[in-house]
Amino acid sequence: MSSIFKKIFAFLTILIFLFCITASIFGILLFHQAKEASIVIKENAKPIQIYDRENTLVSTDGFYYEYCPLSEISEDIVHAFVSVEDRDFYQHIGISFRRILSSAWKNLTSLQLSSGASTITQQYVKNAYLTNEKTFTRKLNEMALAIELEKKYTKDQIMEAYLNTILFGGNIYGIAMASKYYFNKTPKEVSLSQAAVLAGMIQMPNYYHPFQHPNETNERKNVVLKCMYEEGYIDTLDYEQAQKETVEQITEKGFINRQVNYLTPYLDYVFEHLPQQEGSIEEVHTYLDVDIQKQLYSILNNDYQLFNDDLLNCAIVVLDNRTYGIKALAGNRSFDHRVLDYAATIPLQPGSTIKPILDYAPAFEYLGYHPATLIVDEPYTYQDGTPIKNYDNQFLGTIPLRKALNDSRNIPAVKLFNEVGYQRAFEFAKKIGIEKQDTIYEADAIGGSSYGYTLLSLANAYQAFANLGYFKKVSAVSAIRYDISSYQNDENPQLVMQPSTAFLINTVLHDVFRGSSYDQTKTYMMAKTGQTNFDANTRQKYQIPSSATKDSLVIAYTKDLTIGIWVGYETIQKGQFLDYYKKNIPRTIMKLLMDEFAEENQYYPLIDDVSSCYITIYNNQVYLAKENGYLEYFQKGNEPLSYPDYQTPA
Repeated sequence: MSSIFKKIFAFLTILIFLFCITASIFGILLFHQAKEASIVIKENAKPIQIYDRENTLVSTDGFYYEYCPLSEISEDIVHAFVSVEDRDFYQHIGISFRRILSSAWKNLTSLQLSSGASTITQQYVKNAYLTNEKTFTRKLNEMALAIELEKKYTKDQIMEAYLNTILFGGNIYGIAMASKYYFNKTPKEVSLSQAAVLAGMIQMPNYYHPFQHPNETNERKNVVLKCMYEEGYIDTLDYEQAQKETVEQITEKGFINRQVNYLTPYLDYVFEHLPQQEGSIEEVHTYLDVDIQKQLYSILNNDYQLFNDDLLNCAIVVLDNRTYGIKALAGNRSFDHRVLDYAATIPLQPGSTIKPILDYAPAFEYLGYHPATLIVDEPYTYQDGTPIKNYDNQFLGTIPLRKALNDSRNIPAVKLFNEVGYQRAFEFAKKIGIEKQDTIYEADAIGGSSYGYTLLSLANAYQAFANLGYFKKVSAVSAIRYDISSYQNDENPQLVMQPSTAFLINTVLHDVFRGSSYDQTKTYMMAKTGQTNFDANTRQKYQIPSSATKDSLVIAYTKDLTIGIWVGYETIQKGQFLDYYKKNIPRTIMKLLMDEFAEENQYYPLIDDVSSCYITIYNNQVYLAKENGYLEYFQKGNEPLSYPDYQTPA
C-alpha cells in the first residue's frame, strides 16, 4: 500500500472514530433526556369557551375534543392504523429497523430527508413533544423518546394515547371527535370503511378530507383496506364490500345530532384556523359581531324572500377594516357543516372583482396612471388572436380609466394588465393576499382564472384599499388563552402600496353605485361587481341562454367595513343559471347590510400626496377646466398643466 493511500486510510479511520465518539455522546445525552418521557392524558379536557368581540361568552362548544379510552374504540380502527401506518407495531421496540433501513436508502438516493420511517410510537412522540421539522437531530430525539416510552408503557396504552392526539383536519383532534365530526358516531360504532377513511386521512388531513375531496379520500380509503386485507385483519368478503362503499355514502349521516344555529359556520371557521401553540386551549376571543352573524343567518335562511330557488346558493363575509377581524361569515345557505364552504374554502372565479387588484391599482402604482388617464376601448385580441369582448359587445373609443373601470370594460383591463406586465401585476396582488396561479393567462386580467380565489381572500385584499395601502391577513381570532401560555393577534398591518394608489382606486369605486338604488347616502361606500359566464359548449349542453350568468359577486366597503357576497349554483344543470333578478341578489344583500351596519359619515379627507382639480377632455387630451369640467384626483405632480385651445383668450 502506497504512503498516500495509507495516509488517506488513517485519516478516514480517525474521522470514523471521531464520528462514533460524537454520536455515542450525543446518543447518551438524548437517551438520558428521554428518561423523562411520559404519556400525556387529557381525559378531563374542558370545553373551549368562545367569546365575541365584546368579550361576551357565546359558546362553550366541547365538540372539538373528547378523550376516548381504547376500550371504547373499535378493533377496525386499531387494525386500520396499524396496517397503513406501522405493520410492526406489536413487535418493535419503538423504532423499526426494517423501516429505518428502507427510509435511509430512499433518503440517500433522493439526497434529501424525505422518508421518515416513523412508527406509531414515534408519531405519538412527535405529536406530543416535538415539531414537524425534518432534521436529523429531531429524528434522533424522536427515536430515543419512542424507545423509552415502549419501556414504560404497554402497546395498548401507547395506541390509546396516539389515537387521542392525531390531527384529523382543521382543529379536529383525537379519534372521538373525528368519528363524531365525519360520521356522527362514537369510535366504537364506526364501520370498517369509515375506519379506513380515518386511518387514511391523517397522511394529509386537508387533502384526504371526506367532505371537500371525496374522490381522493375514497382512493385513499381503498389503499388502507388493501393493507388491512394483506395483514389478515379482514376477509375477502368484508374487503370487497367496504371497497364498494363510497365516501359520500358513509358520510351522509354526519352531524344529524349536532346542534346547528346561526353561530355554526363562524365557530367552524374558528376551530379550523386556530393558530397552533403549546398547551390546551381554554378560551378563544374572536372578532365575532353577533348582530351581523344573526343577520347573515336570517338572509341565507330566506327570511327576506330574496331567493326564488331553494337550490340557489350564497356566501357572505363581513370584515372589520380597523382590526382586520372577521365580524361574520357564512359559506352556504345550509349551516350544516357537511356542506361546501364558499366563503373561505372553495375558490371562486372572481370575475371583474379582480380588475382593481390586477389591472388598475398596479397601473396607478407602477406606471403613474390616474383616473383621468385615457385608454382606447377598441377591437383587441389576446396574444393568440382570440378576440376580447366587452359585456355589451360595444367599443367606446378613447375614455378615461375612471369610465373604463366603472363600466367594467374588459378590453381596457387586459390592455392595462399587459402594460403593467404579468409579473408586476401579480407581485402587487401577492402583497394583498392574492397568490399567483401556476399558469398565468391574459384572461386573468378580467377574472377568467381557471382556479380562482376564495371570497374571503378577495374581501381581505380590498381592505388594503379601504385602509389606504395597509394590509394584514384577516383572522377570526383576536386572542387565545392556553393552560400554559397565551396568543395575541397583535401583528401590525404593513404598508404594501402607495396611499395615493388606494385613495385613487377608492374615488373610482365610489362611483360604481353612486346615484343608483344601491347607493349609500349616510356614508362613503366603494364597490366592485363581478360576474362569470358559461362557455359556449356548456350553454349548448344545458340549454342555457347566452345572456345567463354563472356566478355573481360584489365586494363593497366603507372606511370601517368590507363585505363580500357570492351567489351561484353548486352544480351546472339545466335551468340552473342566474337571470337578471338572481344576479342582482348580491347587490340587494350589500345594500341591506350596509344600511344596517356601516357607520355613518365615514369619509376620506384628501391625503398629502393627492391633489384635486377640475378637468375636461378635449381632442383626446386631458386639460384643466374653467367651466363645464368635473372634479378629478391625481398623484401630486401628475395634474394637467394647461387649458384647451378653445378656452384660450383671443
